[in-house]
Amino acid sequence: MSCALPRLSPLMWLPSAVFCLLLAFSIQAQELPPEVSSETSDYFVAAIELHTTAELHAVLERADQLLADGHALQSEPASVTFVLHGPEAKSLLRQNYLQNKATVDLAARLSALGVVDIKACETWMGGNGVNPDNLQPFVGTVNYGPKEISRLVEEEGYLFF
Repeated sequence: MSCALPRLSPLMWLPSAVFCLLLAFSIQAQELPPEVSSETSDYFVAAIELHTTAELHAVLERADQLLADGHALQSEPASVTFVLHGPEAKSLLRQNYLQNKATVDLAARLSALGVVDIKACETWMGGNGVNPDNLQPFVGTVNYGPKEISRLVEEEGYLFF
C-alpha cells in the first residue's frame, strides 16, 4: 500500500507560502539589538520569538532586572509591553496557573507595579480555541498582535527588549 500526497495546484499552496514568508520576516524583524539602554527610549516591546513559557519567563525576568537596576520605572504606560501572539499566551490562562505559577506570579507583580503591560492577540486566541475570558485578570487583549507590535515600534518609538 502506498501513500501518495495529492497534487496541489499553485493556488492552493500559495497562501501557505505567503504566510511562511511573512512569519519569517516578522521573526527576522524582531531580532534584538545587542544592547538596549533606557537612554534611547523609555518604552520597550518584548520580542518573543520562540513562543514558550520559558522564554516568556526569561523576558519577564529581564524586565524585573530593569526595575531592580532603576531603569524601568513604574509608569503609565508601562515601561515594557508584552504582546503575546503564540502558545506562550496559554501559560497565562487561569486553568494553567499551577503549572506556570512562577511565571504568572512574576507577570502579575510586574503588571501591578506598572513595569509591564501584557496583552494577548485575539486573532491567535480565536484560531487556537483560547477564550479571552480565561486569561489572568492583568492580561489585556489586542486585535492582532504583530500589527500592534509594529504600531508600537513605528508609531510610538518603542524599542525591542
